[in-house]
Amino acid sequence: MPQSGRSPTVTTLPALIGFGARRLGARALANVALLLWKRPVSGVPARVLFAPETLAEADPAVAADIYAGVFALAGDVVDVSGGSPFLMRPPSEAWARALHGFTWLHHLEANATELSHSNARALFDEWLAARGEADPVSDEMEVVAERLAVWLVQSPLLLNGAEAAFRQRYMRAIARHMRQLERAVVLSPKGMQRLLGAATLGIAGAVIADQAKLLRWALGVVADELPGNVLADGGHASRSPEALVKVLEVLIPLSEALARRQLPTPPPLRDAIDRMMPMVRFFRHGDGGLAHFHGAGHVSAATVEAVLAYDDVAGQPAANARYTGFQRIEAGASAVIFDTGRVPPPAHSLHAHASALAFEFSHGPHRLVVNCGALDRVRPEWEGAARTTAAQSSLVVAETSSARILERWPLAGWLGALLYRGPRSVEVEREKLTARAVHDGYRRPFGLLHERRLTLSEDGLWLEGEDRLVGRERLAGMPFEVRFHLDPDVKVRVERTRKRALFSLPDGAIWLFGLDQGPPISVEESIVLSGPRRARRTVQLVMAGNTLTDDTVRWHIARHAAPLDNDAGNANKSDTP
Repeated sequence: MPQSGRSPTVTTLPALIGFGARRLGARALANVALLLWKRPVSGVPARVLFAPETLAEADPAVAADIYAGVFALAGDVVDVSGGSPFLMRPPSEAWARALHGFTWLHHLEANATELSHSNARALFDEWLAARGEADPVSDEMEVVAERLAVWLVQSPLLLNGAEAAFRQRYMRAIARHMRQLERAVVLSPKGMQRLLGAATLGIAGAVIADQAKLLRWALGVVADELPGNVLADGGHASRSPEALVKVLEVLIPLSEALARRQLPTPPPLRDAIDRMMPMVRFFRHGDGGLAHFHGAGHVSAATVEAVLAYDDVAGQPAANARYTGFQRIEAGASAVIFDTGRVPPPAHSLHAHASALAFEFSHGPHRLVVNCGALDRVRPEWEGAARTTAAQSSLVVAETSSARILERWPLAGWLGALLYRGPRSVEVEREKLTARAVHDGYRRPFGLLHERRLTLSEDGLWLEGEDRLVGRERLAGMPFEVRFHLDPDVKVRVERTRKRALFSLPDGAIWLFGLDQGPPISVEESIVLSGPRRARRTVQLVMAGNTLTDDTVRWHIARHAAPLDNDAGNANKSDTP
């Protein structure tokens, strides 16, 4: 069924200027509103009624490291050697954010011993004592919201067996965080962070005594933010699978807290959660984790399971997520997730990738073709490269991305490196196990359209693809590459003809990549995100051609019945001469 991706909200230069102007105007109005603000939070609340739900993982082994003064956060390990972690010089901003967000406190709760309680209280007091000297990231809105939520979730860990003086310090700190976050929400522009901040305040309003005024206000902000964050098909406006889960990790505890107080869940909140749950399944691979699109980092299978445990409807995902801009082709044990959307709007494009017509392919618990993912989680300087089209499993013309990343522009310091001038139109046709899409992201610079067609067999053991560059300008002879980044666990051998490659999976299964038409296969190095803060080296198959002679590339990936030769399992090496 044909559909068009045309929309008046394409990120053009006038759209960016308008976005910046609206942000400036909204900030000015917010400052005026703050002067007239009648704060719903006043004084120090008396007590926490109950601890809210959490979807966070807890590992006793990590608790043992923390007892020993070792904080392994965001890919860096720091041994505080008896000192306070909050007075240490952080090895990275990511480590500092993770430290001050306090999510590591969940691991102490996993041990459930008196030592856990006393250690948690000691670290809490150390943070209070170091507050004046703490890293500035500790006051960022996202970090404040995360810390407040953790302190409420772990209130039994902190308060059970505590003296009255500690309980008073705890409640004063909670009140201070509520006021700080409330102010940040008022000043924050519309978007995901404002939604998360307001939802966290809603949780606080539900689980803390005598906070009805705060709860009403926070729920009003949440209802106002949901339409701009959650799309009609349940995807997040950023088009990121990870953002989808992040929002649910706050909305679900808010809904559960309201239910425990026997308060009605506002229809916009209930409807948003119901729409989002099937989209989590939509982005899920057979290993239980989520696909790597648009800044999505590693979201573990355990986290996804924790989210889906709250899905009472158990709705199955649609094959065509039209509003989010993705196709899911599923058969047998195989799944293809295909990006057929445009650049997200400016408010949600800060971490978006130029991934027009990129796809990922998995069979059972094994991923075969992937995208590089959010490599900035490993090294911040890698973010720009990870957002380019070359870091996605797609086609690249003349080493140019299908959308621009505005790393150097006058408002970059304020608005960030937004994604800009991507495809104006993405035309999609879908018929059962076939998806075809055409994007015009290369029309402006090169006069070319990229068309990709993917067909999965009914048993899921054969994926057939075709990439074409369309347009009279192809006669000018533009260079291009079709790139397939492979999962690090896939071992590769390219045959001497450079028309076939054999994939060896960890379970011993063999898959064949066959090139039916187009330039020969070469193998290049790649690197993909494979953990929360971990990247692994891998390879990519590259078909580099020229539009004058090779405007069409046809290929297939099929389960191979025959065993490999003895040397075929050599890790990610090509025997091409």
